[in-house]
Amino acid sequence: MKTKWWKILFSVVACAVLDVILHRLFAPRIEYNFPPSVFVEKGLFLPAASVALILWFGTMTVVFALSQHRLSGDKAMKGWRYGIAFGVLCFLGIFEMSLIFDSSAVDELRTSAADAISILMLGILLGRFAGTDSQHARKQSKIGWRSIIPIPLAFLIGRYFGYGIVHVMSAYTQKPITTFLWTLGIGCWIAITFFLLKERDQNSSAVRAVRFGFMIFGSYWLIYNLFVLVFVRVSVLDIFARVIIDVLAVTVGAWVANRRSLMKTTVTGKTVA
Repeated sequence: MKTKWWKILFSVVACAVLDVILHRLFAPRIEYNFPPSVFVEKGLFLPAASVALILWFGTMTVVFALSQHRLSGDKAMKGWRYGIAFGVLCFLGIFEMSLIFDSSAVDELRTSAADAISILMLGILLGRFAGTDSQHARKQSKIGWRSIIPIPLAFLIGRYFGYGIVHVMSAYTQKPITTFLWTLGIGCWIAITFFLLKERDQNSSAVRAVRFGFMIFGSYWLIYNLFVLVFVRVSVLDIFARVIIDVLAVTVGAWVANRRSLMKTTVTGKTVA
């Protein structure tokens, strides 16, 4: 990080510029049936969005630098997995905007595609400039689907607690089936992200779950959800409530998944991953 800081900074800025260019070329300006943000009203949307992108990608860069040494594989593979994990999460996550604000799903997906491509590129560059080769580079992990089921289940329970009890902004009463499918789908991809970025150290299940839930997933999810403030005027408290519930649910799910993986490893007599 100290010797390559300028390359890492260049990666963040370059990917933010790429994102802006892709939005200008391929992503339409979306109109929402909600009061516009102060940035839109003042004609400051582009500067605000650019600053938000720098903050978003910068946070992802710091998280990658802090966590990549615990991942398996060489530095290129770490970057690809990081970019794919959060690029797809961004692509799928944006569909909630269409559910809540009745915007065009096609337009939202075109917008999220620009973000996803930029995040994938950021992951590749971070692997190149901020990654290190792991001693586990030649080891291949098997996908323990049964072990990661607790994550989408916990996310689903947490979200419906937020929908029904906390009353976070959602469309689960107006569009119950679509909302359920989206919530389940996002939970499943978070589980895949957990697998793609699974740590290879020997720390306790709780420590690894907290690091994934709060640092890796939580930091991304917070800035991603705050990004909506650039477009529309919504309650900041609602956003924080949504993020806190999601992060806690994912952390609990990751802890259970780690425990199940540990129990399975103990029974089979293999080395703990």
